[in-house]
Amino acid sequence: MRQLQLDIEPQLDARISDFSGPGWGPVIDGVRQLHAGLMSRFYLYGGAGTGKSHLLSAICDSYLEVGKSAIKVSLLELLDAPIEAISSLELYDLVALDDIEAISGVPHWQKAVFHLINNHHEDGGQLVFSSRFAPIELKLELPDLQSRLTQAVSVKVPSGQAFSDRQALLNSVLERRGLHFDPHILDYLLFNGPTQTSMLLQAVDQLEKLLQGEKIKLSNATLRQIYALIDEYHEFKK
Repeated sequence: MRQLQLDIEPQLDARISDFSGPGWGPVIDGVRQLHAGLMSRFYLYGGAGTGKSHLLSAICDSYLEVGKSAIKVSLLELLDAPIEAISSLELYDLVALDDIEAISGVPHWQKAVFHLINNHHEDGGQLVFSSRFAPIELKLELPDLQSRLTQAVSVKVPSGQAFSDRQALLNSVLERRGLHFDPHILDYLLFNGPTQTSMLLQAVDQLEKLLQGEKIKLSNATLRQIYALIDEYHEFKK
C-alpha cells in the first residue's frame, strides 16, 4: 500500500528517525503536526538530491506504523498513466506527491491534482507535496491549484551543507540498520563524501554491500576501494 504500482522507482529505505540533524528540526516538527491532525497539507521543497523522496517514504512509513494507510507517488512517473489513476489515491489517509513541479505545463493533470486536494480534504485525508521549488515559484497554469499549494504549510529541507546535519543523519541511519563502519571510513565519508542527503544515503547502501562479510580489521586494499567509492560519489554530485 505504500507505493502506487505506476511508480516504478524502488522503495527507498528511510525512517523519520534518520532525519535527526538540527537543520531537520522544522521538518520533523511539521511531521508531528501532521500526525496530530493539526494540518491537512504539508509542502516540502529543496534542491535536487536533498532527500525529499527519502523523506516522503519515511513519512508514509510513519503512518503505516500507526495503522493508517499511506502512499507515495512520483507525479513525474504518473504523467504517462491514465488520468483516472489519481482518483484511487483518495482512499488513503495520507497521500505523498513527489515532484509536484512535473505537472507544470500539463493543465489536465493540474486539474486532477486540484480535485484530489478538494476531495481528499472533504474526506479528512492529508497530503504531502515535494518539489525543487517553493510554492510561489511554481509555474502553474491553474490559479486555483497554485492557491491551494501556497496555502499549505511549507518548509525548506536542509541542503546538506551543514556538517552537523550529515553527521547526525549518518549516525542515525547506521544505528537503525545495525551497521558499524570503521571510524576511518566514517570520517572519510563525512569530510570527503557527498553533502547531498540522497547521495550520502546511496553511498551508505554501497558501503554496506562492499563491507558485507568483511572482518573487523580491514585490509589496505579494501580501504583504498572504499575511499575510491566515496570519491566517486563526491565527484558525481558536482
